[in-house]
Amino acid sequence: MAEYTGFSGNPAEQEGHYLALKFEATEGATTTVEIIGGDHGPVELDSDMNIVCRIKNDHQKIKVVTSLDGASITKVYDLSTLELLPPTNG
Repeated sequence: MAEYTGFSGNPAEQEGHYLALKFEATEGATTTVEIIGGDHGPVELDSDMNIVCRIKNDHQKIKVVTSLDGASITKVYDLSTLELLPPTNG
C-alpha cells in the first residue's frame, strides 16, 4: 500500500504492508502489542482494542501481553507463513 497516512505522519512509514488486528480482554485489563523486529516498542491498546501494525518482513513476530491484577498472559504470533505481496501499480 502506498501513502497510507492513517498509520503515521512519518512519510517513511506510509508505505508497506499493514495488518489490522482486534483483541478482546477482560474489563479492566491492559493489553500491549509489540512487533518483534519492528521499529517501535510496545503499544498499549485503548478501549477499542484495535491496532494496525506495519509489517516489514515475515521474520517478525507479534507479541501481545494482557495484564490484570498483577497477573499477565503473553502470546507471540509467528508471521513466517504470512505472504507479503509486492506492491501493484495503479
